[in-house]
Amino acid sequence: MIKLHGFSASNYYNVPKLALLEKGIEFEEVLSYTGVGPKYKPEYLDKSPLGKVPALETPEGFISESRAILEYIERAYPEPSLLPATPFGIAKVQELSQFIELYFELVARRLIPNLLGRTQPDPTVLKEVENGFNKAVAALPKLSTFEQFAYGDQFTLADIAVILNLPVVRNVGKAFLDRDPLSEVPGLNAYCARMEERPHVKKIRADAAENRPHFMAHLKALYGI
Repeated sequence: MIKLHGFSASNYYNVPKLALLEKGIEFEEVLSYTGVGPKYKPEYLDKSPLGKVPALETPEGFISESRAILEYIERAYPEPSLLPATPFGIAKVQELSQFIELYFELVARRLIPNLLGRTQPDPTVLKEVENGFNKAVAALPKLSTFEQFAYGDQFTLADIAVILNLPVVRNVGKAFLDRDPLSEVPGLNAYCARMEERPHVKKIRADAAENRPHFMAHLKALYGI
């Protein structure tokens, strides 16, 4: 059985976890927090060279980085597919997934320390984040109408990217910008509400909520957050 190393409060960990659940693949979860050094279980570096989560343990060895893990899962367990049937469709799913990661999640991540520590961000950084959100919000409707799924007529990796990477954008927007940038994207709120009703998404949310206090205690012990 393959093993997924990481922790359920991490959206990066939950990306392959949701893919595994949607495909009906049996797997074991191994609790591992990020980092290196004696406080972080340095042997984890044999699984993930930079000490990041997730890492997937397979019969052939370990794979790190969510995108590489998704590629392995899709090729090793092709049915049911989380990609469209055509090369163009596959490329569009990857395009949308990367757009969400690069122009929403990574932008919002700049304020995660403030969100966790309940501190006010640097005004310059906050303005840069807001500008980044505004550009991404204006561009996103060109990639998806969110009428049914994120792309096409089936659940794909693009849906996983949206479901797991956009909540942090809402949290950052509400905490520091007094607005939810995502509510300005046509169809996105209704789409997100539908996705939250999926059984495996509910499990992801429940597991994350259960793990979050333990993760926060871990951060407090190490950083005093």
